[in-house]
Amino acid sequence: MFRKPLVYTCPALLIKLKSNYSRPSALFAVFGLLVTVQFHPTSQDITLKAGAPVALSPLEGAVYETLPSVVTLNVANTTGTFATAVFNYQFEVYDVTGDSTLVASSLVSAGTINTAYGFTGPFDFSRRYQWRARAELDGAFGPWTSLTSFRTSDTSPLPPASSSGQLSFTDITVAAGINGPPAIPLGGHGAAFADATGNGRPDLYITTNWNDPVADQFFINQGGGTFIESGGTRGIADFDAGSHGGAWGDLDNDGDYDLFNGATGTGLPNSIFRNDGGTFTDVTGASLLDRSEGTRGVVTFDMDKDGDLDLFAVNGWLGSGDPASERNELYRNDGNFSFTSISTGAAYTAPSGQGVTDTDFDGDGDIDLITGNRDGDLVILRNNGTGEFSLVDPGSVGITHRAYSGVTSADIDNDSDLDMLLVGLDSSGDTIGHLYRNVGSGTFGFVRSFINIDGYMGGFSDLDNDGDLDLVFAGDDVVYINEGGGEYSPGPAVPVDGIDDPRAIGFADIDGDGDQDFAIGVKRSRNWLIRNDAPPGNWIKIKLFSPQGQAGAFGAKILVYAANSAGTLPLATRESRSNNGYLGQDDPVIHIGLGDITSVDITVNFVGGATRVLTGASSNQTITIDGATGGLAPFFVEQQ
Repeated sequence: MFRKPLVYTCPALLIKLKSNYSRPSALFAVFGLLVTVQFHPTSQDITLKAGAPVALSPLEGAVYETLPSVVTLNVANTTGTFATAVFNYQFEVYDVTGDSTLVASSLVSAGTINTAYGFTGPFDFSRRYQWRARAELDGAFGPWTSLTSFRTSDTSPLPPASSSGQLSFTDITVAAGINGPPAIPLGGHGAAFADATGNGRPDLYITTNWNDPVADQFFINQGGGTFIESGGTRGIADFDAGSHGGAWGDLDNDGDYDLFNGATGTGLPNSIFRNDGGTFTDVTGASLLDRSEGTRGVVTFDMDKDGDLDLFAVNGWLGSGDPASERNELYRNDGNFSFTSISTGAAYTAPSGQGVTDTDFDGDGDIDLITGNRDGDLVILRNNGTGEFSLVDPGSVGITHRAYSGVTSADIDNDSDLDMLLVGLDSSGDTIGHLYRNVGSGTFGFVRSFINIDGYMGGFSDLDNDGDLDLVFAGDDVVYINEGGGEYSPGPAVPVDGIDDPRAIGFADIDGDGDQDFAIGVKRSRNWLIRNDAPPGNWIKIKLFSPQGQAGAFGAKILVYAANSAGTLPLATRESRSNNGYLGQDDPVIHIGLGDITSVDITVNFVGGATRVLTGASSNQTITIDGATGGLAPFFVEQQ
């Protein structure tokens, strides 16, 4: 008997099987149907008698100008060679930007006429992809379609900046990639900027808390004001019980920014992530693992002036209304990511709720803490210089309003001391801001209130590069312009239509054009990213390293003078710090508008007493001042 292919019938289709066996087959006649019985062949020996499906979209050469959240691959279904059949379809996607790498493979049930597969990336700019598909049934495979290419554009098409010459703002959230891909869940709270990847551009971390545990979002700045969400791949998605507070800080003094991240839900500890070249490792130590209260605001700050950053976390959200057993967390940095828990003293027992700001409010050279208190008086924790804190009666320093959510400090009148903004609730339950001026030695006089505002905090930044600090409440639809001397008036509108429950705001020059943009963490709608389309004005940016090598040199005071104007008041005073108000962190690179001034002298007073002086720095560049160099500091200039 000779060997030949065996054909059998089934209800759906005819499949041709080839046998590789040499011995004769047995023949049986069953009701007139001839069936050849042989050993069952392996799947790689099976060929599906069907044609290739027809690729419909994306077609060859398709270009995605904005990063998609999904690319839907479509084919027209094929049919069997001998009979109609309903197949499944295998899709493959390759990233061929460099080498050809298989990035997706999925088996999809057939549609009625066409079959679609949604490829969800992750996507990046300047990438080239190829895809193909084939029919499959019962382990038998048809031929592939030809490989079809599509790509993403080299840059994101951001909306053009205003050319009116007036200060204005543009919502670039979607074009910049802050709302995806992938789709970003609801529940944004904190907004924290820092160059965590070391590429010279500020990245953005959005903490997230919702009904169900969701991951936090880490957006890597790609340049030109565009971002890629990479929390999962970089190791800091922090999928836990949700997060409110998150703070960048160089916890090991190696020149990059690590992350201290709070856990909102009870039963889980706060976390520390070590930065290793832009990827992160969880190095949370035993002292933090012992605590599991729900945390709101967090800061990294040098409480004892020993050159490293300690940790503070606000536990609870009501403040005075929280259970007495719900204590804050305070940790002394012992080096090498080892921390000692401090469970005595005012910082531990204070009735804090919501946000926290690390600031030298009284100008005595050490870093104090000021926290919100939803159910009671403002919490002011004065540092005695060694990391021991005492609770200050706010009335004794002239503050008569409460802070429902957060407090921000800034030198609004350029007199070299720090003023204060409280965000609270009025008698009707509406959000209200209260501005206080520092009248000397950490005492304050009430200036004014801001009504009909939105958000859980206000943030200060020189938006028009004229040398003084303007004011934006998180999610509010107007900017308050500093007219000089800390006098504020309503200015340009902010495009925030549709924003729902904004929380925190952080500032950074995201696109490197010399003006300050800002991000807003939003709970019940997408987060927001606003580009500043400022008119021309001079500026300077100052990147700091402490004498111990700490990136950001938190706690340092920066005074900027017009060149060769010794003995005069500074043009601007800034304080490098961890967090502001309610869960906001500005880019640690200090930005100062200069108006028409083209050359400045800079003095930096570091925590611990070291001082560095730079003279004759030209405007419109980034200056790096390294506290480890000593004396009249040599400096590095990075041209913008």
